[in-house]
Amino acid sequence: MSQPSTDPSPSAVVDHIADHWWREHLAALSGLVAVPSVSPAFESGWARSGALTAAVEFVAAWFSDRATTLPDVRTHHLRIAHRTPLLVVDIPAFVPTGAGAGAGEQSSSVLVYGHLDVQPAGDGWVTTDPFRPALRDTFLYGRGTGDDKYVPFAVVSAIEAMRSAGHAHPRVVLFLETSEESSSVDLPAHLAAHGDLLGEPGLIVCLDTFVPDSQALWHSSSMRGIVVADLTVAVATQGMHSGMVGGIAPSSFRLLRNLLDRVEDSASGSCLLPELRAKIPVHHREALLRQADHVATPSTGLPLLPGVSPQSGSAADQLIAQSWSPSFSYVGVDGMPPTNAAGSVLRESTTVRLSIRLPPTVPAATAADALRTTLESNPPSGALVRLDVHGAEDGWSTTISPEVRRLLDGASTAGYGARAAECGGGATVPPLAMLARRFPQAIVIPLGVVTPESNPHGPDENIDIRAAIRLSTSLAAILSDQTAR
Repeated sequence: MSQPSTDPSPSAVVDHIADHWWREHLAALSGLVAVPSVSPAFESGWARSGALTAAVEFVAAWFSDRATTLPDVRTHHLRIAHRTPLLVVDIPAFVPTGAGAGAGEQSSSVLVYGHLDVQPAGDGWVTTDPFRPALRDTFLYGRGTGDDKYVPFAVVSAIEAMRSAGHAHPRVVLFLETSEESSSVDLPAHLAAHGDLLGEPGLIVCLDTFVPDSQALWHSSSMRGIVVADLTVAVATQGMHSGMVGGIAPSSFRLLRNLLDRVEDSASGSCLLPELRAKIPVHHREALLRQADHVATPSTGLPLLPGVSPQSGSAADQLIAQSWSPSFSYVGVDGMPPTNAAGSVLRESTTVRLSIRLPPTVPAATAADALRTTLESNPPSGALVRLDVHGAEDGWSTTISPEVRRLLDGASTAGYGARAAECGGGATVPPLAMLARRFPQAIVIPLGVVTPESNPHGPDENIDIRAAIRLSTSLAAILSDQTAR
C-alpha cells in the first residue's frame, strides 16, 4: 500500500460526488428505501412477498441504467433454493486513456460489502412512515437509509467521479446480501456456491458500521459477537387458578428469574460466566481511551427517563462496556398474555428471548455451550428447562497497522478534512468474521455513516446526505491508493 498523495481527492472528484448525490443518488436511494425488504428472521413469508428480490432487482436495474458512465459493469443476481437472494456487481479496473501500458492493471481488487435487507418497521415513527422516505433539510428518513441501503450509491458516486476526472481505480466487487439483519444466515451458502466471483481481494471495505459522529472517517477495529437464544421454563400442562395453586405449584416466571441469576448479576448487569468474558488487548483499550477524549459520553442523548442512570459512569467505562463487555438483553417474551387480558392464572410456562452480546474474541459457539450447560443443568424444582439457540455469530477484531493508518488518514483528510479515528463497535456484523475467514490475507476495514442520531433499527431512522458525500469521497481516496500499489 503506497503513501497517500498530498492531494488524494482533487476538487473535480469532490464536486462530482456532491453533485451526483444531490442530483441523482438521493432519488435512487429513496426508491430503494421504499421497498419493504424486511429480513427473513422477521418475515416468514419473504419469498412469497418478493420484497428482498425486488430490492436486488432495483439495484441491478439501476446499474443497467448507468450504461453510459459504467459500460463495463457486470451484475450477477444470485439465487439458491430456499435462500435469500444476493447481488454481486463486478466493476473492472479503469485505466484512463494515455495512462501508459499496464497502468492500474496490477492493482489489488477491492471487495465492498453492504446489505439490502432491513429491520422490521417498528412503532414510534413521527417524521414519516418507515417505507415512505422523506427528506428534511439534509436528512433522508426511512427504514434502512443508512443501514445499509446507501452502499451501492456511495460506491458508484466514488467510481464515477474518479472516471470522470480521469483517475484510475482498481477492480471493485460490490457484494450486497439480503440476510444480514438475520445474522447473515444465507451468506455462507452463497460464499460456498458463488465465492469464485469475488476473486482474491486485497482489501475488504465493510460499509455497515455504526460510528460516533460525522466529523472524521471513523473505522472500527472490533465488533462484538452475539448469541440469540430462547430460554423456556415449563412447570405444568395447562394454566391453573392462582387462588388454588399459588404457594403450592412453582411459578415458571420465578424459576426463570432464578436461572437468569446464574448468568447475570441483576443488581449490576455484570455477566457471571467466565466463558463469556475476555481481556481487552492493550492496543484496543488505548484506542477506546483516545475515543473517549474526542466524543460525547455514549449515554448522552439516550432517551432514558428522568432519573434513570446508565450502568457505567465515565465515557471510557461506557465505551469499554459497549465494545468489550458481554451484555444481556431480554427482547421478547412468550407465555404471557397482555395485561388487559391477564387472569389470575399460574401459567404453564414462560419463554424469554435472550440477545447476548459477546466480546470480540469470545467464540460464539463456546459461549452458547456454556450458556446451555449453566441454564439447563440442575433445573430448579425439577422444571422442564430448555435453551434453544437461534444464532451464534463470532465477533471480529484487528490491529491497525501503521500502513493502514496512513491510508485511512489520507482518506479521512480527503473526505472530512481531519485525520481518521479508531472506534470500537458494540454491534455485531457477522459478515466481518465470515469474509475474514474466507480471505485471510485481505485487509478488512469497517466504515459507515450511521451515528447515534441516525437511530438505526429505531423509529425515524435517517441518513445525513452530507455524511454520505464525505464517506464517498473518502472511498474514492481509498480506491486511488489501491490503484497506486
